[in-house]
Amino acid sequence: MTFAVAAAALCACGGGGSGASPTPSRTATAAPPPSPSPPPPEPTAPTASAPPGTSGPSKASDRCRTDGLKVRISTAGPAAGQRFAFLTLTNTSGAACHVRGYVGMLLLTASDHPIKTNLERLSPPGPQTVLLRPGGSAYARLQWTVVPGEREPAHGACAPTPGLVWITPPDERAHLAVAWNQGVVCGGGHVSTTPLRPGPAPR
Repeated sequence: MTFAVAAAALCACGGGGSGASPTPSRTATAAPPPSPSPPPPEPTAPTASAPPGTSGPSKASDRCRTDGLKVRISTAGPAAGQRFAFLTLTNTSGAACHVRGYVGMLLLTASDHPIKTNLERLSPPGPQTVLLRPGGSAYARLQWTVVPGEREPAHGACAPTPGLVWITPPDERAHLAVAWNQGVVCGGGHVSTTPLRPGPAPR
């Protein structure tokens, strides 16, 4: 904390007359009390800096646009009947921008035919604003089942195998297309996703 200290100047003025001056009588003058010393400035806490490209203290930024992002989908560890993947958005523009919330998703066959996709938004944790500096990333975790649902065939493929997926960034209308190499999605195309978090995605 910075303290403004006002310094007061003390001026003593005297006068003289003509002729011999009698010995002046001495009048006791009370000395002004000493000015209190200003308190020392408080130490300034160091500013925490975020890793390059991730969220952290920064000036306001615009929302990330689809044409300034690229998307990648990487496999995460499977569980019994369940599959997981990380979806990563990376800022490829030359300026900082931010994302907040959930992506949109549509699965398609390799020949671009849409496949039923039912995207579920998981919460908590709730959405948070993630700052993406140039080259910075945000990620979400995807989860789906490979176990056929009640109305799906128990033998053979439960649904067409996706070969492509369209990803729409939060609050955008245009999508990004990326190959889907994660296999079939059962359960009526049900995929759950977390909100975007500061990246990069865990390995």
